[in-house]
Amino acid sequence: MTELSRIDPAPARGRCVVCGGSRRHAVFTEFGVDVLECDDCGHVYSSWPGGQDYDGYFGTGPIDAEAAERFWNGQHARMYDDFIRRFLVGRRGRLLDVGCGLGYFVKRAAAVPGWEAFGYEISPQAVAFARERLGLDTVFCGTVETSHFTPGSFDVITMWDVIEHIPDPDPLLAYLRSLLTADGVLCMHTPNAVVQVPKARLTRRLRGMRPDLHYLEARDHINIYKVSTLRRVLQRNGFRRVRFIHLSPIDGMAGYKGRIASLLKRAWFVAAVVLFHASLGRINVDNLFVAANP
Repeated sequence: MTELSRIDPAPARGRCVVCGGSRRHAVFTEFGVDVLECDDCGHVYSSWPGGQDYDGYFGTGPIDAEAAERFWNGQHARMYDDFIRRFLVGRRGRLLDVGCGLGYFVKRAAAVPGWEAFGYEISPQAVAFARERLGLDTVFCGTVETSHFTPGSFDVITMWDVIEHIPDPDPLLAYLRSLLTADGVLCMHTPNAVVQVPKARLTRRLRGMRPDLHYLEARDHINIYKVSTLRRVLQRNGFRRVRFIHLSPIDGMAGYKGRIASLLKRAWFVAAVVLFHASLGRINVDNLFVAANP
């Protein structure tokens, strides 16, 4: 690591995982849990003391196959296909999807000519679904850091909405860096604090605080990154080239249903891309899609 050795990952003890600072202020309160912003570097994080190896996302009961197909395959299709066109088509190699959930992206990637696709997921229920329902024998259960993959054995590593759940990103990112080939790429998707905090405040103002709505998911999203804070964490873990890109968004909006919500989200996406390019990359109000090379 080039900037900090290791930062105490416990936000509840008042330290920022990005810069180590202890000065912060609350920017939102969600059902008794404060979401904080670091006064030194601007990183946004939850005061909830989340565990490093959180495996409760898919619960313990049976997975609704119809709902899973609709959301994880159908509503993610454009985003996954956009990624595949940019990073996989016309190339060959090995891909690892970390936190692969039910395995739908692994299945899509494995269908691309010239690619082997693997997945690692901490939820036993999700892995069982991927292996039994989708027929994926390259999806494994556990934390990827214990996988014992050969160093330098992957050309592409993906993490779709994973990094925000992890209190201390350094051990994971350092390990993934070791798995990449010399010209490999780590690609991540994660919420953008610049957008999510104002959106949560607006939702609260318009609809109040309701348990059926999504705000900042403060007990689940432990770190909510910005361009500057995510770049800083990646660079200290050995990623030298860090660039932010734009992929088609997930159809629909959390807490809202129907075609209108989907159209509004796509309109926001188009506006965000125009603003990003018009500002020469200085303003990013899209979700964060980052591609990082060693």
